[in-house]
Amino acid sequence: MTDQTLKPTLRVWMNPATETLHQKHFDLQERLKRYERPHHKDLTEDDQRQVVKECWTYLNEVSKYLNTPLFSIKWPFFRRRHPHLMWELLHRVDENFVLLIDGDEVYSTAIDVKTSFDLNIKEEKLRAEWIGDKGVFRDILDQLKKKEQNTMLVNRYMIRDALRLVNEKMDCSYWQLSMNIMTSVLSGLILAILLFLAWRWRPINPFQYLGQHGGFASTFVTLIGLGLMGAYLSNVMTKEDFLYVRGGPYFRCLLHNIFSKPVMSAFAAVFMYGLEKTKLIFSIGNQTSSKVAQIITIHVNQDYMGYAYAVLAIVSGFSADKILRSMFDQVLKKLEQKAEKAKDSGTEEKK
Repeated sequence: MTDQTLKPTLRVWMNPATETLHQKHFDLQERLKRYERPHHKDLTEDDQRQVVKECWTYLNEVSKYLNTPLFSIKWPFFRRRHPHLMWELLHRVDENFVLLIDGDEVYSTAIDVKTSFDLNIKEEKLRAEWIGDKGVFRDILDQLKKKEQNTMLVNRYMIRDALRLVNEKMDCSYWQLSMNIMTSVLSGLILAILLFLAWRWRPINPFQYLGQHGGFASTFVTLIGLGLMGAYLSNVMTKEDFLYVRGGPYFRCLLHNIFSKPVMSAFAAVFMYGLEKTKLIFSIGNQTSSKVAQIITIHVNQDYMGYAYAVLAIVSGFSADKILRSMFDQVLKKLEQKAEKAKDSGTEEKK
């Protein structure tokens, strides 16, 4: 098919991810050339030609992205190649090969797909439906062993559907991994900027007198900065998946991880500082009076209380969601206890 010839792309340097894309793209092209002419009777000749045409359409679309330069002298100067989209298109071609391969290859392909399904799909219902004791693959493999021609076409479509589930799961997992790394890198960059700003514009020893001298405005700004640092440090260190939805509102999810959560962390740093000043739950210092005898007291030398407040702000920003939930509950319980005591003392006075 001369009209489907793809222009080769030559690059001086390619990163490993691009090399893998080129290798997969070239491999699929070479394999597809073998199936341009109808060669089995499970599908009609027209259907086989239609499948081949769809495959070439996918490969041509991938070729356009591969041939797009990263930088250009025209607007927009930086152009995205959409690697995740390219992999999805290549996987569609891979899946369609199940309909084009020779009958002798279908059984081995089914074994490979079943193995991949077992390794990648963790949902119990899907596993039971496809690879369980009474799953779909059990019937497929039995029928392929017996070489039942009347079920061959149905089995091809079933294998293709199973392979699509595997590929979609892998595409989603790699996309999530990519989003996790991007969020961590952005958080690390913002953390570096905050550290630079703190070094550039804050006075010497800003923590020594934190919460003791300098007024509310200076303390408030310092606490917010420390809370933000804790939040972005948490993003860099986290091992859990960030909140992203494949095919969902990307920029809203990005803003949630880069903006909303750090703002909550900044609030947590200020809240914990204010909570300590009330002495409701805990106290920092060396007090031993009866007023603080029934709360948690963190004994710190008076000369180093500012550093204790700084550490408290960073830790509060690091685990803002957990700390805020826990502290809100404890504050409400403490207030209820004080209200009950006040009510009981008032009743006794009336008696």
